[in-house]
Amino acid sequence: MTRRLRRVLGTIEGMTSLILLVTIVLVQVSALAIYRGSAIAADDDAFAARTAAQLVLARDALMRRPNAEREGEARALSKPHFEIGWSEAPSLQSQGAAGQLLWTWVRRLVAFDASLAQTELRLSLFRHDADGITDLHGEMRLPDGSFLTFQSAHTPDLVRVGYWAMLSTLMALAVGVASILVVHRIASPLRNLAKATDRIGRGVPVTVAESGPDETRRIGAALNAMQNRVQRVLTERTQALGAVSHDLRTPITRMRLRTEALADPDDRQAMTQDLAEMEAMVASTLSYLRDEVDPERPRLVDIVALVLTLTDAAVDAGHEVEFEGPRRAQILARPVAVKRAISNLLDNAVKYGGGCRVRLHEDDGTIVIEISDRGPGIPPDALERVFGAFERLDVSRNRGSGGVGLGLTIARKLVETEGGSIVLLNGPEGGLVARTTLPRPSQDGSMPERTSESPTVPCARRGTV
Repeated sequence: MTRRLRRVLGTIEGMTSLILLVTIVLVQVSALAIYRGSAIAADDDAFAARTAAQLVLARDALMRRPNAEREGEARALSKPHFEIGWSEAPSLQSQGAAGQLLWTWVRRLVAFDASLAQTELRLSLFRHDADGITDLHGEMRLPDGSFLTFQSAHTPDLVRVGYWAMLSTLMALAVGVASILVVHRIASPLRNLAKATDRIGRGVPVTVAESGPDETRRIGAALNAMQNRVQRVLTERTQALGAVSHDLRTPITRMRLRTEALADPDDRQAMTQDLAEMEAMVASTLSYLRDEVDPERPRLVDIVALVLTLTDAAVDAGHEVEFEGPRRAQILARPVAVKRAISNLLDNAVKYGGGCRVRLHEDDGTIVIEISDRGPGIPPDALERVFGAFERLDVSRNRGSGGVGLGLTIARKLVETEGGSIVLLNGPEGGLVARTTLPRPSQDGSMPERTSESPTVPCARRGTV
């Protein structure tokens, strides 16, 4: 889940949507805070003004009545949300932690009528546990020493903003959903463009949809024009390669025929070897160049069966080759291209390593093929250099085993075209390890079922485990 979330947030759509949602939430919270603050301030001022006016009115009215009539007068002055009472003795105590807030309210009442400063005004909060409502209680000393008491049916600093909060929240959600839909509509052409771009160069021309904003339409048109130009160049080169192949092989064949007429056996053998080497170089070079215009289409391939075919062929040729892997594992690739790449790596392992072990397994949705030979390995600084075209190490430059330096180059090129990779490593116990990684997408673009739990199938041919 975390990996999928990171993948979503790593896209333009995900990042833009997240920024929009965070911005909307911050604006919403800030607006509610400002509204609540201003509404509370206005309500508090109105409440303080009403309370101060009612207290002054009640004080003057009670002072005009004798003590026996003051309770009746207080009831007459009471209102549904503001009750007035009278008492000969004080009834409120200090409110402790709530005292500072209440003293602030005392000062606000005095600010509306200065005569209240001489009345020893006291306030208290009373909470009704049944309904959760908090009332404001208070008392003030009258000039004759008795006390006027009062009770408000609601407290200050408690503005009901639920309706406005719900309305503004719904508006924010509507804006957020609309923003995400707009971002999705903008990012959709970019996703399609990325998918089409990823398929470009896989052997089949891809028509990129020219849709979306002006920028994506221009990119799509540019990619289509580029593919057309590249396709024309490749078509012309294919024709040139066919001509070169014919023109080079013809004189080599004539020279081979003339070599057979040589009287000296040593000269005949040397010339034959030179011609064979020249023919191999021409074939490898043409094959290397021809891979760029390979018309083979990708399809589902059982990579286990393909690798087993190559290992069996190597065993039949007298080489010591071992195979370890599951019974079946599918990839979406060009089978001939993948087979040729693995074949090149396997040929190198048996030719220079004196035998090898092939291990195929799945790792995080990819197929990993490790070919570990039994040779001395190669210097660390040459692990990447040997992938260069026509690059050969000194140990392989001999007529018996040396090639033209294109096997690894072709193998890496073919695997990278399939979306994979090849790296060379020196094994911890000696030997060279060629690690090939191939992706495992299915035909619909989703990941197929994992096969890593399939039992290992040992190769049943001679010389294998």
